[in-house]
Amino acid sequence: MKTIELNDGEQQALLQLIDIAVKSAGLNVAEAAAVLAVKIGGDNQSGPEVVDSEPQFAEPEASIEPPTEESSEE
Repeated sequence: MKTIELNDGEQQALLQLIDIAVKSAGLNVAEAAAVLAVKIGGDNQSGPEVVDSEPQFAEPEASIEPPTEESSEE
């Protein structure tokens, strides 16, 4: 096992390079990139995005009738 020290700028640059590699090579490198990004990101990585499983929706509006021809001539 090798250990390297990176300052914050170097860490961000390396993560950007990994991102570019994934965008360029696609799924061929995505799994390896994800593993490395997690190791490099360390504590700076936020966890998985939490999605609200019980969203609240607005009440539906009362039905609106389309304008009649008489009102559109005005």
